[in-house]
Amino acid sequence: MERRLSNALGILTIISAVLYGLFFSVERKEFSSLLIIYVLLFTLFGTLTYVLDKATKSNLKLLPDFIGKRFYGMPLLGGVFLIGLLLRFLLIDNTPHLSQDFFRFIWDGHQLINGFNPYLYLPDDVIASGATHIPNASFLHASMGELSSGLYTNYPPLNQLFFAAAAWLGGDSILSSIIWMRVFLILADVGIFIYGIKLLRLLGKSEWLITLYYLNPFTIIELTGNLHWEGMMAFFLLAAIYHLLKSQKVQSVLFMGSGILLKLLPVMALPLLLRRLKFKKAVVYYLLVLVVVVAGFSLFVSQQLLDNYAASVGLWFGKFEFNGSIYYLVRYVGFKITGYNIIETAGKILPLFTFFIIVLISFIRKNEIPEILISSIMFSFFTYLMFSTTVHPWYLTIPLLFSIFTKYRFMLVWSCTIFLSYYAYSNTDFVESSLLLTIEYVLVLIMFIFDLYSNRVSLNNTRPIDVPQNL
Repeated sequence: MERRLSNALGILTIISAVLYGLFFSVERKEFSSLLIIYVLLFTLFGTLTYVLDKATKSNLKLLPDFIGKRFYGMPLLGGVFLIGLLLRFLLIDNTPHLSQDFFRFIWDGHQLINGFNPYLYLPDDVIASGATHIPNASFLHASMGELSSGLYTNYPPLNQLFFAAAAWLGGDSILSSIIWMRVFLILADVGIFIYGIKLLRLLGKSEWLITLYYLNPFTIIELTGNLHWEGMMAFFLLAAIYHLLKSQKVQSVLFMGSGILLKLLPVMALPLLLRRLKFKKAVVYYLLVLVVVVAGFSLFVSQQLLDNYAASVGLWFGKFEFNGSIYYLVRYVGFKITGYNIIETAGKILPLFTFFIIVLISFIRKNEIPEILISSIMFSFFTYLMFSTTVHPWYLTIPLLFSIFTKYRFMLVWSCTIFLSYYAYSNTDFVESSLLLTIEYVLVLIMFIFDLYSNRVSLNNTRPIDVPQNL
């Protein structure tokens, strides 16, 4: 059996590599072809995790000792690590084709390294003034799209520093800047792999579970392939939670603050730490995180920045809509009642429901228990997505990552069905398919209910585990 599983591991890896190459050679308007390849990749991913699970339970080697004997003393983990790296580095010089956000990343990076505060200038205004300091300015401006070029940037300071590093290292070459951004994001996934194994061991769970994130086609395509920085944010948040559970408060604060400075969303995890830290220590923790965040923003701060940034962020709640679930139902009812799109009203009210539910999760669940805290983070981000007006595929990164440390698997299903939302990009009017969105969310809801039923004995009845200090 060992030889059969070893051969299967090699064959699955080779076929996956070929499919990833094929996936990024297909234009995003060819939705049917992309969907078929994506489903095939998930099928291979499921088969691969089955092989790894079976080998782990049977204590089979599958790979030579030299591959992973220095990686936690487990060749199988070392093999998983190398397979994940291989699949990512195969995409190293590919230009993303499912998202055009990276053009704005490069633009902001060149703004910063040339001494311009990226929060203060619209790309439309910069290009009108000549933009001689930005290499390939006309191409970047045209490629980022009218929506991005007409808005002030909404990427937080640490994200801007990464953009600047990629722009500086890439110089005048767009491809070189893409490669450097991809290197940074691959390093983030390496960090997630390492911290993920540490946290799994801390919780007494099998290390192979890290493959559910690390080898997931969703993470390889959306983060490495399409250059979305949610992977870096997820790394910072994961490291923050790990160090918190290890009672290493300083490291936790620095990672938490860095996560917020990268994408803001880790702020949602802060209330969930209250019961773990207790009130007085929680206040100190929050204040220290605030100091880190304020220090990061102080590099760019001005009244104009605050106004521009608030306006850009506000648009995401009051103007933009994509792949919504609860919001789309509310919008439908609102249209029937009022005769017009109620997004401006719904975009202000629905976040209040998210806030209320996160507060309830913070106080009702026994978040002092590590696995409950981690599942609370997953449920909080899942709630945020369910009430959002806009749910791009890469938004699933954090709840997907934290789900692997729990008994819940509905996020794995969503990481597959979320691809159905890309149908909108296959037509010039970006019209979404109600049928495909219904399929996407119904399948997730079915798995969510199944998970809740299967785990109906609440984790609140779980006894706290002792956290070893030497892992």
